Amino acid sequence: MSNPEREVTAPAEIRVIVERHQVCRIALNDDAWPYVVPVNFGYDYQDGRWVFYFHGARTGKKMRLLRKNPAVSVEIDGDHGLITADDACDYGFAYSSIMATGYASILQSREEMQHGLDAIMRQSAPGKTFRYREQMMKAVCVVRIDCETLTCHRHSLPS
Repeated sequence: MSNPEREVTAPAEIRVIVERHQVCRIALNDDAWPYVVPVNFGYDYQDGRWVFYFHGARTGKKMRLLRKNPAVSVEIDGDHGLITADDACDYGFAYSSIMATGYASILQSREEMQHGLDAIMRQSAPGKTFRYREQMMKAVCVVRIDCETLTCHRHSLPS
């Protein structure tokens, strides 16, 4: 990395960055071209391991590709802002970003699915609790991504 001072390694700091964002992008393998799709997400961090969750319809391109190849990448970014300067070459851009790789699995048990949905809803509506209708549980797939790698970088606006 050309700017190692921008790397964030402390899990507590990474968590703060993750919690500020509502959307992540999942890159799936689709033969010759990657397929990138934005999704709402939730996460867990346990025993030094990051896990991300998202959901979708039981049929469709995302689930078809996941069933074919569970290796995925995750991207989260935000906190964007232009850093101006007198000279064009000194302009910069503030950001935070998370890049992860891992393996996705479509959850099967109601308990696992509910845990994943709770994580997603906690990200979207912190502090609230939810119940899930049985009809909806039968219609949805909840996906768990166990991260093999995760890196986080931040470039803040000047104070």
